[in-house]
Amino acid sequence: REAYDLGVRVIGGCCGFEPYHIRAIAEEVAEERNGFPEGTDKSDHDLSTMKKKADLGRPDYALKGSKQFWMDLVPCTGRPMSPALYKQPDPQLVNKAILQ
Repeated sequence: REAYDLGVRVIGGCCGFEPYHIRAIAEEVAEERNGFPEGTDKSDHDLSTMKKKADLGRPDYALKGSKQFWMDLVPCTGRPMSPALYKQPDPQLVNKAILQ
């Protein structure tokens, strides 16, 4: 969304860039594109599935039905020198030995 708002209209990907990344980007700008891309029916673009699981009492889905949860998420890449890793106060998914 931020890239689109800055005027970016073409985005490329490299290693690890998957079809679901492309679909997520297309879903984010669906209003500007006048519709959702093919395959949207297979994704949870409106987070309704996540919300249903949370409503069933699943603690692992408690906040995931909210778009704000995903907007505030700071991913951990597992690459010790990456900015995403250094933004984590306590990287849970990274082997602590590689940080030393």
